[in-house]
Amino acid sequence: MKKNDATLRKFFQPKSLVLVGASSTEGSIGYEILKSILRFGYQGKIFVVNPNAKEILGVACNPNLESVETEIDLAIILLPKKFVLKGFQECVAKGIKNVIVITAGFKEVGNEGAELETELVKIALKNKVRIIGPNCMGLINTDNSIKLNATFAAELPKFSKTVFLSQSGALGAAVLNTISQTGFSFGQFVSVGNKADVNENDLLEFWGADKNIEVITMYLESFEDGRKFFDLAKRITPIKPVLVLKSARSEAGLKAAISHTGALASSDKIVDTALNQSGVIRVETIEEMFETASALQKFSLPNGNRVAVLTNAGGPGILLVDELERNNLKLSSLSSETEKRLREILLPEASFGNPIDMLPGATSQIYKTAAEILLDDENVDSLIIIFVEPVMVNSFDVLTELSSVQKKSKNPVLLAAFPLPQFWERWNESENKDTIIYKSLEIIPKILKHLWERKNQIEKYLVKSEQSERIKESERVSIQKIFNSKKNNILQQTEINSICNKLKLPIAKGIIVKNFGEAEKKIKSIQFPVVLKVESTEIVHKSDVGGVIVNIKNLKELKVAFTQLQQNLKQKKYSSKGVMYLVQEFVEGGIEVIIGGLRDSNFGPLVMFGSGGKLVELIKDNNFALAPINIAEAEKLIINSKIYPMLNGFRGDKKIAIKSLTEILLTCSELMTKFPEVEEFDINPLIVKAEKGKSKIVDMRIIVS
Repeated sequence: MKKNDATLRKFFQPKSLVLVGASSTEGSIGYEILKSILRFGYQGKIFVVNPNAKEILGVACNPNLESVETEIDLAIILLPKKFVLKGFQECVAKGIKNVIVITAGFKEVGNEGAELETELVKIALKNKVRIIGPNCMGLINTDNSIKLNATFAAELPKFSKTVFLSQSGALGAAVLNTISQTGFSFGQFVSVGNKADVNENDLLEFWGADKNIEVITMYLESFEDGRKFFDLAKRITPIKPVLVLKSARSEAGLKAAISHTGALASSDKIVDTALNQSGVIRVETIEEMFETASALQKFSLPNGNRVAVLTNAGGPGILLVDELERNNLKLSSLSSETEKRLREILLPEASFGNPIDMLPGATSQIYKTAAEILLDDENVDSLIIIFVEPVMVNSFDVLTELSSVQKKSKNPVLLAAFPLPQFWERWNESENKDTIIYKSLEIIPKILKHLWERKNQIEKYLVKSEQSERIKESERVSIQKIFNSKKNNILQQTEINSICNKLKLPIAKGIIVKNFGEAEKKIKSIQFPVVLKVESTEIVHKSDVGGVIVNIKNLKELKVAFTQLQQNLKQKKYSSKGVMYLVQEFVEGGIEVIIGGLRDSNFGPLVMFGSGGKLVELIKDNNFALAPINIAEAEKLIINSKIYPMLNGFRGDKKIAIKSLTEILLTCSELMTKFPEVEEFDINPLIVKAEKGKSKIVDMRIIVS
């Protein structure tokens, strides 16, 4: 049994529980949670601690925990903040290993509360006690053998094999309080509050190992340990889907960095990268999260992204097509046989293209037959059916027939229905009430996109991709010596050249000099034409200060270039005193790309690929992946970039050898993972060419801690 199985199970499956600080005041949290536990029909033993009451809601009160003679699995602390520490210590003395602290007023309110929370954690760690909270709203387990609702939510959720974690108690309450309208259901729910101890990683691992759980959903505002979440999710998502609604997406968390890579990496971009790469489905709303969770359990996964649309109203069909395109889905090209069969049952005035508009008079039998014809077409991976109730057609009959189609189909059949209001009361009492019917068009393409992505994710993990070592131990030791002897946090060009040579990265030939006289003596190692660049750790973007002069054809032009460059620096108010210069081979033509790396404080090392050169920040072709990456992930970075069509032979140009680019990316990935002192690096640009061995790194920057 894994650690989290043993330490978390009693939160959700306690045979006995005690409410420390239950209240006899109706409307108080201490009263309402006890009321919820009793009302939902908890199957274990309930104890209450309140020295000022004999009984609450028919449950006898104990003056203190010591007077409870039975062994307790779970304690729920509802005391005012000033009594929480004492109450927690009593739980420890009683030998209780699982404690939920509902009380608020801890680190979320300032230093004093944070100190109190730290003290709770210290005691918990010393005594091997697990805490959920503080500042949370409790948990729920709807399993019939447990039936525990230890929250103050008004609605009673129904059982399903979906579980839900909410970092926000208020959002959790909002979901629970609207269950009768939304129909959302879940097997387990937990509000983690301040995450003083139990956090999303503990629960992801716990739920991931539970064979009775099919879908994991989470609302998160922050990650306690992003890298651990990534590693866990990467292991769990091939087995069961994980859906995350992550808030705090604004650019307020943008990193102030001195490299292009750092400047392009916002906190949300890194979160998006980590979730996508680990196979997590990221959603934008609560509705999208739970509707997708339900669809993942109800429908088979589509074999492709080709969609047929069947409707009795043209306008909704057109709106749906727009949404399909936004979600990377496409309309199926129907076969001639399908069109022939449809013409046999539909009016001549109907539209036989895709979407198929049958017109308002389509009956229940026509709907069913048309749907079955479309599902027979091998070009159809999924079917979306829209029904808008007209006066002449019985909506109950139509949706009953379509319900049977949905249940029998091997492909996903998603129904959007807009009947008159009185329809729903009758439908919810019928045997078809569990049929999934959407009351919104916009949500359907999003759900279908997630089903298609899930299919791709599973297939991706069936294919094992090579992730071999590229930096040998002797090279690692040699490079480590360079880092150990560094004099500045930005490496000098000579150090970068040495590292590139050891890693077999194709850096352009160059010499570092103090002035033209020194360049004149050393220039023999490089053929003209050349480039002259300023080398200074104070100058991040050389082009912005006129610090780069290209296509210098001879010594005379080189001498002029030195003078011009020094004047440029003076105009930009940079002193040329002590400045070094790089004379480098001039690489003409090719396509400019950027390869970068950075180290995030939460998710660890990342690599980036995209369009390079002067337009990096303007185009923002920033495709990230958490390192280390394998061959498939390196190829995906390249293929997903905006520059890829150019690399792939745009308008008859020669294709660039992707394999050589992949090799460079994999080596750079290891640079980030094997050398923790590397904070950021930029290769910008790497000029890539179709000819073997002609691609060159013409500028590289490495920033170390």
